[in-house]
Amino acid sequence: MIKINLVADENILLLDELFGDIAHITRINGRSISALQVAQADALVLRSTAKVTPALLEHSKVKFVGTCTIGTDHLAIDYMDANNIVWRNAPGCNAAGVGDYVIACINHAWQTLGIDPRQQTIGIVGAGNVGSRLAERLQKAGFSILQCDPPKVDAGHQGFVELDELLGRCQIVCLHTPLTKTGVHATENLLHQERIKNLAKGTVLISAGRGEVVDQQALLVRQQQLHDLHLFLDVWHHEPHIDKSLFDYSHCVTPHIAGHSLEGKMRGTNMIYQALCEHFGIEVKHKLGPLIPKPDLAELFIKADTSAQEILALACSHVYPLMQDDTRMRRGDDFDLLRKNYPVRREFSSLTLQGITHAESEDMMHGLGFSIEQEIH
Repeated sequence: MIKINLVADENILLLDELFGDIAHITRINGRSISALQVAQADALVLRSTAKVTPALLEHSKVKFVGTCTIGTDHLAIDYMDANNIVWRNAPGCNAAGVGDYVIACINHAWQTLGIDPRQQTIGIVGAGNVGSRLAERLQKAGFSILQCDPPKVDAGHQGFVELDELLGRCQIVCLHTPLTKTGVHATENLLHQERIKNLAKGTVLISAGRGEVVDQQALLVRQQQLHDLHLFLDVWHHEPHIDKSLFDYSHCVTPHIAGHSLEGKMRGTNMIYQALCEHFGIEVKHKLGPLIPKPDLAELFIKADTSAQEILALACSHVYPLMQDDTRMRRGDDFDLLRKNYPVRREFSSLTLQGITHAESEDMMHGLGFSIEQEIH
């Protein structure tokens, strides 16, 4: 079999395991990808850090571009469509990981601020793969939610509210919209100065979609004046050259790693592997399941009569200690190096909880994504 020439981001997992027998792989830094690097490539396999522009592709042999991420705002889709270059993304690949991140933030607000999510209405802005799956998890956990997604409303979907109503009724607000700069439902600066000004004191704002959805300068002004919002910020304007002014006014800051679970990264690579094989007529020989390693911690025993709050704190700390990411971010390390050297993080579903004695706590933890050992009677 003749191998294709593949240029791939050096930080993508499972490149050798999935593509090694079908491609000659050239690894590059996606952030600094150049036209010279891709000139002789048949295909590109990248992440959201690589800007795929017409100038990058116009003198190349590239016929397939795959991004191992949900988002597509870094791809010149119109150009590729017009020039018969097939492109694919990996919708939903990191939805579980982003959901875990948000739940870890909600847990932190519960543990440190006393904001009990069972007593709040949680707002989810954007009901795509990430937002809709997060909503499902929170509802299964018994939490009350509101969702906002104008494009879905336009398409005839029911059960959504206007953004300003959501912001007015929810103490916890989670942002999961894609970044769109044009059109009636553009999301750039969706949380603009006036909306930020009108947020209720004590609002928990979790931003884990795209940084440009929030007017971060307006957010900084609000915090400098009042410092009364609880901010959990994973995405930023001008990544990787971000403004750190908001660090001192935030509970948690992280380097765009909400979806960086091991399973999510591997899932994204596998989705692009399958799409590439389909495009080039190559037999799919590898399956993802055997390539995912067993977790270091697979089971956690919960003592009898442990409260729901304590159970969530224990489970989160064992699978994803969120504030370790915050500590690394605040040390001032290079943004891209933090992402490149990100430690292995498993998804909540990799941990089985044993010994929970209260049905409500069991239902909450199962809804939030943890595995539960069913007692045999």
